[in-house]
Amino acid sequence: MSTPSISRSATPARRHPLRLLRSGTVLAATTLLAVGAAGQSWASTPILRWTTNAPTPVSTLTLPMSVDSAPDASGVYFAYYTTLESGTRPYAGFQPKPVDANGNRVLQAVFSSFNADATTTDDHCTYGADGGAGVSCAVRFRYTPGTMYSLVLKRAGVTGATQLMTGDVVETATGAAVAHIGSFGLPSASGRFKNADQGFIEPYLSAGCGQRITVTYGKPVGTEAGVARTGSLPTVTDPSTGSCLSTASQTTGRGQQVTVTGDAAPAVPEPARG
Repeated sequence: MSTPSISRSATPARRHPLRLLRSGTVLAATTLLAVGAAGQSWASTPILRWTTNAPTPVSTLTLPMSVDSAPDASGVYFAYYTTLESGTRPYAGFQPKPVDANGNRVLQAVFSSFNADATTTDDHCTYGADGGAGVSCAVRFRYTPGTMYSLVLKRAGVTGATQLMTGDVVETATGAAVAHIGSFGLPSASGRFKNADQGFIEPYLSAGCGQRITVTYGKPVGTEAGVARTGSLPTVTDPSTGSCLSTASQTTGRGQQVTVTGDAAPAVPEPARG
């Protein structure tokens, strides 16, 4: 995920203080994601493959996931990347985080672009992505383990030479708004989302190599011209070399459940035998 190293003269957008939304306290991220931290590379991490089964590119992607069990700590990024018709790739995903000041469990949702032409006036976003050009947006929200939340990514509108890209989190079962991740502008020629793509599970901090996390992926949905198409369950495969993580997957009634274990994670005790 390397990006060109260029100077950025634009002033980062302001971040706002605590904001209360219907589903819980949402924190504007005080430190936005450095996706490639700790020397990790998405190319050597477990890879996610997903599809909406839509026949054309789509203007809206809905990408569901639940975090079933995780330490209350930073370390692992469950990311989707999406490719627009021009080839530029916005990224989005979830990261478990430490509990908040009130002891509530917290996820951080991320939406970012590595496009040097990306612009933003959103106070959830700053200029720069992974040490290079682009825009990074993030928000923290209270979550309930086992509850499915969806990233909703949209090509929300086109004005002249610019298209607006928005990212939000909703509760999958009800569609209730949970949090606004952020928004940024891209050249209007960037176009819509392709109907299928990939993603990764990355230990963006070295601490991630000592964690064990179970998540469940739901079926992606692509919407174009008011017609929603539901894809199949994503699949996750391990790289042959280079990662400190391994995965085990099974299909359940809720979706594709994936347990991620770092090679420094404590061993899971064998069940007692009577």
